[in-house]
Amino acid sequence: MYQEYFGLTEDPFSITPDPKYLFLSERHRNGFAHLLYGVTEGGGFLQLTGGVGTGKTLLCRKLLAELPRAVDVAFIFNPRLSPLELVASICDELKILYPLGCNSIKEIVDFLNAFLLESHSQGRRTVVIIDEAQNLSYESLEQVRLLTNLETEKHKLLQIILVGQSELKDLLQQPRLRQLAQRVTARYHLTPLSRSETRAYVLHRLRVAGLTQSLFSAGALQSIYRYSGGVPRLINILCHRCMLLAYAKDSKQITRRMLAQVYGELSGLGERGKRQLIWAWIAVALLGCTLAGLLLWDVDRLLPGFPSLSSSAVPSGNPPQAATTQAQSTPAAARRQQVAVAAESAAAPPRPPAPETAAPTQPGLALKTADPATPASAEDLLAASMEPAGEPGAVEEKPGLSSMMGGEDSAFITLFGYWQRVYPLEGEARSACDKAEEVGLSCIYGRGSWQSLVYYDRPAVLELIMDDGQHYNVVATALTGDLVTLDLNGRRFEFPRSEIAQLWSGSYIILWRPPKLSSERLSIGQVGQDVAWLISMLDRIEGIETRFDPTNAEFDLETQRRVMRFQRARGLIADGVVGKQTLIQLNGSVADSTKPVLLRTGG
Repeated sequence: MYQEYFGLTEDPFSITPDPKYLFLSERHRNGFAHLLYGVTEGGGFLQLTGGVGTGKTLLCRKLLAELPRAVDVAFIFNPRLSPLELVASICDELKILYPLGCNSIKEIVDFLNAFLLESHSQGRRTVVIIDEAQNLSYESLEQVRLLTNLETEKHKLLQIILVGQSELKDLLQQPRLRQLAQRVTARYHLTPLSRSETRAYVLHRLRVAGLTQSLFSAGALQSIYRYSGGVPRLINILCHRCMLLAYAKDSKQITRRMLAQVYGELSGLGERGKRQLIWAWIAVALLGCTLAGLLLWDVDRLLPGFPSLSSSAVPSGNPPQAATTQAQSTPAAARRQQVAVAAESAAAPPRPPAPETAAPTQPGLALKTADPATPASAEDLLAASMEPAGEPGAVEEKPGLSSMMGGEDSAFITLFGYWQRVYPLEGEARSACDKAEEVGLSCIYGRGSWQSLVYYDRPAVLELIMDDGQHYNVVATALTGDLVTLDLNGRRFEFPRSEIAQLWSGSYIILWRPPKLSSERLSIGQVGQDVAWLISMLDRIEGIETRFDPTNAEFDLETQRRVMRFQRARGLIADGVVGKQTLIQLNGSVADSTKPVLLRTGG
């Protein structure tokens, strides 16, 4: 209705999950990384949860749009199915033929198992994504668990991703589902957007829809966060109704007043309701003040001789702060102070809940640095380095930990720098790994331990979870003995591995420079330039002189044996097929002065 009026190509705030409009906040980027890791590297179960409207289904649709070609996916949208219907639906999604009218789960599973074995022999992976998984019955969940028993001697044949609301976490914690819960290899919970992310989210969707001029005022953008709590679906509903209201009023800008009007309509509060709410606040305030006065009078009557709370006298020689401290040390004053605080809280009008409150704090970590002027603890370091990140039109907030580490792009800007690449800041809709592809690099998603990082021997973005539950990204640039070097916005500090391990979720992202090959997999029987590159790499690793015709190189039995020998030496599956993991290890085994490494101080 209003698209033509505002010069838009389509509705920017439709609640239909369209991957084109996906805004990758830090939380959504991490959630997508977990999904992509499960599809490409994992096995067993992955769990993605989040509140209603936080963008879980949209992340799944983005995953479907960006899947590698060698992955087959079954997406189950309606999980209210019996075990038999669920297994049949998975086969239908994967286009697996089974006898019409079959009522035997075992028979259908046998057809599924045959399909999975054939796919595995061809180097393909199979993934089942179950949306709204909190609606699965116990019997269906148990059947899903049994499907993960389909495996070879070394590999799981099926990766299952459970996507659901917060109730899914509680469901999987039930004792009777402990066997399934133990097979969940990665968990991630999506939370609402922050204030700054809410603003960026609204502007992003407008730009994608074709709007270039400013539509929402600065006050309106602040009100959107206040009323929605940062939940994307609620943001869409508010913005859509506001654009309808602006269209009806023939206005080219949406103001804070319009947001308040729309919120009142959506929440069922008309003008009468709002007046009633205001009078209710006034009544609560009067009641709180009356109660506080009675209690204060009672305290003074019962405990005579103690200074009155209303007294403004300050002993000479004591600063006001010292006097306050002294007054609070007495029992009567402490009780009066508690009553006053309670009265003040009762008089304050209720406010909508906000997902973010005070700035997070960093636990004290001991660090080593060669600079004597640098603070001696991580807490001092962070406090000294914090700088508020102001935004046009946004209310300035107390600077937090995100200004030191884990900002929108700060970790990836740092990581790209170690590869001598400039991180593109434009293009909010693209993930950091999309941007890596543009500059000739590629991402490795993983979840493991310090040994995993040693294995790849490249700088890595680590996900840290602080005591307040907030997630942040830092760049590990070196592992030396029991120390890990972290690069925090261009400044490197050494921390004990044991202390960082307490904060590290185990998730990491590593960059590598893939060779320019025409095929993603090399196996016996292939000929051409890709095979020539492979043989030359094996020659360099084994330290022998290359003696073959590069124009007619063939992947023969001897080359296969050499590949298998290399794979065994690197702890890979010795199948003689050169896939992504083998390429990564081949690439990392040859000396390259332009490649940053982890096992050397300074990265």
